[in-house]
Amino acid sequence: MAWSCTAGRFNWHYSVDETLHIVSGEVFVTDEKGQTHRLGAGDMVFFPAGTSSVWNVPNFVRKIAFCRHSMPRPCGLLLRVWNKVARRLTGFPSGAATGAAPAVMTGVRAGGIAAP
Repeated sequence: MAWSCTAGRFNWHYSVDETLHIVSGEVFVTDEKGQTHRLGAGDMVFFPAGTSSVWNVPNFVRKIAFCRHSMPRPCGLLLRVWNKVARRLTGFPSGAATGAAPAVMTGVRAGGIAAP
C-alpha cells in the first residue's frame, strides 16, 4: 500500500504486522518506550501487530507499506499438519500434485540484468 502524509503529528496503532519502506521525506517515530527514531528515504522498519507509536512528520513523508495479518497459532498448526499429510499421501508438496509443470520464464529482465 502506498501512503503519504503532510506535516502533522498523530498516534498510530498497528492492528496487523507492518513492514514499511520510506520512499521520500522524513518522519520521527516515538515508540512505546519513549525512544524517538528518525526515518528517512531508503529506511525500512517493522512494526509488529499490537504496538503503537507517535508519528511526527515535519514536512512530508511517503511510504510503501506491506501489511500482514498474523495467523492464529491453532490455524498455523493445522496448516502444517495438513501439508505434512498431503506430502505423505501424494509425494508432492501440497498444491503441487496437479500434474502441471512449473512455469519457467526466460529472457526476463530484473533490475536491468538479463535472466539466464
